Amino acid sequence: MCSSRGPRVALASVVALLLAACSGGDDSGATFAGGAGGEDGASGSSVEGGSTPDGGSAADGSRDAGPVDWTVNGHVLSAREQAAMMVIAGDVVPRLEGSRDDRLTLSARGAWWALKEGTWEQSLPAIYGYSNCNSASGDSTIGPTEVCEPGRAWQVGLAAVQVPGHGVAELEALAPKLFPGMATAALLADVVAKAGEAKAVSDEIVASTGSLRASWLLRVPALGMAVVVPGEIVPECIDGAKSWCFGSVWDETKKFAPTKGAALVSIADLRRILASLSP
Repeated sequence: MCSSRGPRVALASVVALLLAACSGGDDSGATFAGGAGGEDGASGSSVEGGSTPDGGSAADGSRDAGPVDWTVNGHVLSAREQAAMMVIAGDVVPRLEGSRDDRLTLSARGAWWALKEGTWEQSLPAIYGYSNCNSASGDSTIGPTEVCEPGRAWQVGLAAVQVPGHGVAELEALAPKLFPGMATAALLADVVAKAGEAKAVSDEIVASTGSLRASWLLRVPALGMAVVVPGEIVPECIDGAKSWCFGSVWDETKKFAPTKGAALVSIADLRRILASLSP
């Protein structure tokens, strides 16, 4: 929806399980893409390991040991939602700036936002390329080289971040901090490839400027989360309580953010999951 405004062995085991669960659901050949799995669990959520209610923890440390419990606010994440979490664990948490504690907290908050927005119930290529534009007639997905009209809500990528308010200069200044030694063109080509787009489309996006270029930089998961969490999620939903942060109209919002209290439990659960998967 468009809003208006580990030890390595353990990680590999989870990857293998997800590949088995998700195989055959996507003809692009991308890993983790496939049919949704899992049902709502009966177990409740709790804030574990000295965590604060919104997912902070008392001390920095290494990957938490033990099996992964995919329950978030009493609901077991689907196979596709688990796949998105694996991307965050492997390609967002390790790249963010700050201590492990800070990186886990930011990533959990960003994961909560995208999860409750309902954007993860699709294949991974579709999540990477996700582009939802609001118009006078409502929300609709748009093509990889299309842009939304100025002033309209435009939500993109795994982070479900809004394009308006984020410019190319800001994102190209941040990119080398999170991806040292990697050129912006290479970052763009990589995320476009993960979205399953053809080389001609990739070439056009790599050469793009303005809002199209910004939208694809935001579709790089680490970049998208690095800007949406401190810029929007924290002031609007953690410190504040904007109407679009919580509710029961959308199924995923009802599961993971019916109230602010439930949202904080969801964030704590997501942080626990990421702590069990991420270095």
